[in-house]
Amino acid sequence: MNLKDEDVVEMFFEVMKLNRSYSENRYGNMDVFRGQYSCLFILERTGPISQKELAGILRIRPASAGEILAKLEQKGLVRRRPSRADGRVLLASLTEEGAQRAGQVRKDRAIAHKEMLSGLTEEEKYSFYQTLKKIRNYYLELEEDHGDRN
Repeated sequence: MNLKDEDVVEMFFEVMKLNRSYSENRYGNMDVFRGQYSCLFILERTGPISQKELAGILRIRPASAGEILAKLEQKGLVRRRPSRADGRVLLASLTEEGAQRAGQVRKDRAIAHKEMLSGLTEEEKYSFYQTLKKIRNYYLELEEDHGDRN
């Protein structure tokens, strides 16, 4: 089989779009978006952290992390409070509603992930995982070679 790189990549993007559309139809149009959920999941795992620490984990600029936190704060999912150790630093943490939302989305995602891969055998899942890991590692090496530009 002779596939063009473009065909493979375009198929990957099409699957991503279809997955997003299916998820919105099944679980409702979300008022919190992917990057914001990543933030909620990190705060759920770490507890209170600074905007700078969050940015480092998300691999984004601190200003971008601040924008995400502001949106989540407006939605009542996150709060920011001064650090006891250094009052100049604001620590972000989940509100009770934020913790509940993160937990529900985690459950919904587990179901969606199982559905998404239900047509694959265990061998196919393993092969797919290894392929994605290889692509991810390629980009991580590129970042390392070119330095962090955030």
